[in-house]
Amino acid sequence: MSKCPICGCQCFYIKDPEDEYETFEFSVSDGRVTFSEIGNNSQPVDGQTRIHCNDCSWKGCFEDIAEN
Repeated sequence: MSKCPICGCQCFYIKDPEDEYETFEFSVSDGRVTFSEIGNNSQPVDGQTRIHCNDCSWKGCFEDIAEN
């Protein structure tokens, strides 16, 4: 699984571009994004998508947590 570079958390979220208070939680395993709620899989996630760690203040691009 991909992990936060600061705290090692494996859960992240993205913000809805149309509603800054709406978030979509997900985890990444083998390069595949899995959203925690059904129906959120329509949110596009690519290398440049801004993501946030669920446990600490880290934020960055999806490619920053990509497994090597």
